[in-house]
Amino acid sequence: MRDDLTIHQLEVGHHARPAAAAALLASAAGAAAFSLFAYLTTQVRVVRAGCPWQDDPYDAVVTFTMFFVPLLGALGGARALLCRRDRPLPRYRIEQVLRAALVCTLLVAATLATDWAAVAARADRASWDGGTPWLIASLLPLTGVTAGSLLLHRRAIRRLPKPVRGAEDTGGDWLDDLAPLATLLAGPRSRPGRALAAQIGRGKVLGFVRLHFALLAAAAAVAAGLLVATGLASGEGWPGVLLFIVETAVFAGGTFAFTMICNSLLRFAAPPPAPGTRRAARIAITAGALALPTSLALRDTAWQLLGLGDQVDSIGQWAAATLAFALLTGALTFGVTATAARE
Repeated sequence: MRDDLTIHQLEVGHHARPAAAAALLASAAGAAAFSLFAYLTTQVRVVRAGCPWQDDPYDAVVTFTMFFVPLLGALGGARALLCRRDRPLPRYRIEQVLRAALVCTLLVAATLATDWAAVAARADRASWDGGTPWLIASLLPLTGVTAGSLLLHRRAIRRLPKPVRGAEDTGGDWLDDLAPLATLLAGPRSRPGRALAAQIGRGKVLGFVRLHFALLAAAAAVAAGLLVATGLASGEGWPGVLLFIVETAVFAGGTFAFTMICNSLLRFAAPPPAPGTRRAARIAITAGALALPTSLALRDTAWQLLGLGDQVDSIGQWAAATLAFALLTGALTFGVTATAARE
C-alpha cells in the first residue's frame, strides 16, 4: 500500500516533476507565441487586411482567446513560482497548474483550428493579398508547438500519482496559494509582504470570495466588457448606444462564462456546497452568458437556417434575437439541470 505522502505530494526527484516542467514550459512558449500572433493579426490593420479569419465566425474565437490565453498564462505562471525545485510539491498544486496550462493550450488549439478552417473555406478570398501566404505559413510552427505541448501534457498527467479511491482529499484551491505567493514575491523579510499575506490568509476574506465568486466574476466580466467596448469605440468611432451595449454584453457574457467554466475545471475558488436549485441556476446563467458570443459568431448561419436572413437587418432586431437565444438557452439549461438534480 502506498504512503499517503506519495499520494498527496511529489518529493524532490519524483519522476513526474521533469515531465510537468517540460509541459509547463512548452505551454508558456506556445501562449507567448500565440499572443504575439493574435495581436498582429487582429490589431495591425496592414496584417489583418489579408487574413482569411478576419470576419465572423472565425474572428469571434480569437476575439476572446487573445485575452484569455495571456491572462490564464500569467495566472498560472505566477502560481508556478511556488513550485520550488528543491522542496516537496503538493499534488493538488502541480495538478491545478498543469490543468491551467492545458486549458491555455487547448484555447490556442481551438483558435488555430478555426484559422485553418477559414483557410480551407477560402474565407474572404477577395481580400487576400501578398501577405496572406505568409500568414497561412505562420500557422504551421504554431500548430507544431501546440501539438507538441499537448503531447507533453499527456505524458505529465500520466506520470502524476493517481489518487487512491476512498483516500482523504487534501487538495486546496488557487486562493489557498495567495498568501504564500504574496510572501514569496515580497520577500520573507518584508514587513508589508508579511502583513499582506496575513490579511489574505484570514478566513473571512477568502471565505467571502469563495461564497460570492459568481457575483465577483460577473462584476469583473462587466468591467472587462466595458473596457473592450470603449476600446473599440476609441479605435473605430462611436457605434451608437445600442451597439455599444450589445458589444459590452457579448464580451461580458463570454468572459463570465469562461471564468465560471474555468473555476469548475481549475478550482480557482472552491465554493461551499449549494442546494440543487441554486447550482442549476448558476449553470443556467453560465450557459445563457455563453450563448451571447456564440449567437454572435453563428448569427448568419443560424438566421439562414431559421429563414430569418432577410428579416433581421437592423441592430435592434439582431440584439433582440441574440437576447432571446440567450434566455432560451438559459431556461432550457435550468430545466434540464434542475430536473436531473431532483432525480
